[in-house]
Amino acid sequence: MIAATTNLLSAPAARRARSEQKRVAVLRFLRQEIWSSQDVLGALMGLESRTSAHKALTRMETEELLRRHTVMGLGGGRLTLWGITAHGQAMAFDPATEMPLTAYFEPGKVAEPTIKHGLDVQRLRVYGERAGWRDWVNGDRLPDLLLGGKRPDAIAVSPAGQKTALEIERTIKTTKRYEQILASYLMALKAEQVQQVLWLSPTTDLAARLRAVIFGIKAVTVQKQRFTIDPKKHHSRLGFLSYREWEDGIDVPGERS
Repeated sequence: MIAATTNLLSAPAARRARSEQKRVAVLRFLRQEIWSSQDVLGALMGLESRTSAHKALTRMETEELLRRHTVMGLGGGRLTLWGITAHGQAMAFDPATEMPLTAYFEPGKVAEPTIKHGLDVQRLRVYGERAGWRDWVNGDRLPDLLLGGKRPDAIAVSPAGQKTALEIERTIKTTKRYEQILASYLMALKAEQVQQVLWLSPTTDLAARLRAVIFGIKAVTVQKQRFTIDPKKHHSRLGFLSYREWEDGIDVPGERS
């Protein structure tokens, strides 16, 4: 009887603790990301049910921690973004070790063309951190550009401890542009600013095509001088994965046994 009573008392407490963990996870994530979608935040909270995710976010909206905004016209449809409020930012930091951030969700400042790319970066961050990636910093928050002027979509440390430049590539650019990007990354790799570069694409097919384009580059220009690419030397720290392969924890260059 005592055990049954204890279980009845502990169940609500356990639910409250889980709810608080999810609340803190969302606030910590949006402290830097500022806005996201229900799908991304649901994955962050470990909620497979869209209804459960919606209820959790609506509860935080009622507490004035979040606000929502519907964006029209994305591929002919609509998308609801959930963003952190000023009050949410005030509740998102550890006053013992951190300073508060002043950025909060302002829908008018979110550019529609960047939303899909931004949500892809966020989704990959959620699954990457779940797989052991750490110290994730989005490119727009990096203090300095890499050598050659490149700013990756993000930099993070892999489970094996490799500082990695991450490029999220939804569509393929011109070969000329990739020559410039590759030149910058080869300079950054040589200077040990990063230890590997990983391109992530929506599908396996696109990742393979991107790999063929970049590995097909025979020479790059660095400081007005032309340098020939040596595949054995220059390709070994470049990797290409699909989103699904990333989420499934497929290995990356420099980490294969």
